[in-house]
Amino acid sequence: MADQDTASPHEPGLAALLARLFRDSETLLLQQLALVRAEIGENAGRLAGGMAVLLAGIAVCLMGGLALVAALILLLGQVMPLWAAAAAVGLAVAALGAALVLYARRQLARASLVPRQSWQVMRETGDWLKDELT
Repeated sequence: MADQDTASPHEPGLAALLARLFRDSETLLLQQLALVRAEIGENAGRLAGGMAVLLAGIAVCLMGGLALVAALILLLGQVMPLWAAAAAVGLAVAALGAALVLYARRQLARASLVPRQSWQVMRETGDWLKDELT
């Protein structure tokens, strides 16, 4: 009976190729998971930074509203009616607070907890692996 194994002694067998494919796939998966962790950490850092700026903006609005309003109203009250002084100071403090909130909102919009780049790479790897196995 003729031997039906056509592989030469120098070529790896199917079992060795599959074992290597699974080892390489495992290594690739672990590397991609590390990339996902790094990307999530980076995005979480941006999110935390944006939240810190937002809280600072709110704190500045409150402190400015409490401390400077009274002093500026009293100062401007010497040259204009007190109601006009209160309105002018209130508008200035509100504008500063709004600027800080808008800046923080822009910072938060840039942050994403979804690791888009890592998911794309994992999708491509899955497609490649599927092609290799078929």
